[in-house]
Amino acid sequence: MRSLEKLAGYFVFTNIFLSLCVTSLVFETYLILYGTITCFAYPLFLFCSTLFLYSFHRAFRFGAREENEKLASRHLWVIEHRTLFFTVMALAAIGIAISVLFFVSFSTLLYLLPVAAISFAYTIPCIPAKGKWIRLRDIPGIKIFLISLVLGLTTVLLPVLDKGDLSLLQKPEMIYVFIRRLLFIFAITIPFDIRDMEYDKAKGTVTIPLLLGIKGAKSIALLALGLFAGLTFFQYFREDQMDAAYPSALIVSAFVAGISIWNTKEKSSDFYYSFLLEGMMLAQCLAIIAASRL
Repeated sequence: MRSLEKLAGYFVFTNIFLSLCVTSLVFETYLILYGTITCFAYPLFLFCSTLFLYSFHRAFRFGAREENEKLASRHLWVIEHRTLFFTVMALAAIGIAISVLFFVSFSTLLYLLPVAAISFAYTIPCIPAKGKWIRLRDIPGIKIFLISLVLGLTTVLLPVLDKGDLSLLQKPEMIYVFIRRLLFIFAITIPFDIRDMEYDKAKGTVTIPLLLGIKGAKSIALLALGLFAGLTFFQYFREDQMDAAYPSALIVSAFVAGISIWNTKEKSSDFYYSFLLEGMMLAQCLAIIAASRL
């Protein structure tokens, strides 16, 4: 068990598992919109970009974090495995460079520029406010919506743009997938604000758990999942363009995510947040893959 926990730590704390989860949503998008996985170039680029950005977020101000941050298990792991962490980050940067040079089109890179700007501004203080510079995540109430928007754009809209399928952008099924993705990411991100309540309160960052309390925040997350399920049913019965297996897979993934969210505690372990909550993205993709085989 000790060896398994150590191996899990490598995947979680190097951000490899999270990057895999995010990338899996692109494959889910391909399956729902096209019925098959049509491309691996963009998913490779997104995997490397996610891995680099989340590692950069952890590495930024590495030696200047506050005391409560320095005691976090993730930070302690990075200190102990610093060489491995920065090696993975460097490999991710190399992967991005290779993808840009050989696989990703110039037009896709142009579409990605605003998303990249938001992603870096989330970590780097670049917004003037009251005589100092702040990050996007420091703007009251915006953090969770930024995460949902960026992941919605990179896992739904940009894969379609990368394929040059502009006509699909005007079709209802595209809108359904995009809104569902926003709702699902929003729901599974709320527990992370519950985890960070103490830090956000000290920093004066307004979040849903701080405004509504833990139960109120969980209720909002479940409401988002309820809307996710309702939209799934609406598309299936109204548009009649969705294979019956897909709604079942999506509803099951929402139900499991709801149970995981409701059982979240402020002091839940990093593995609970990473493998169970972030893993909901991968679980949903696997459910869609299974449904596509039926």
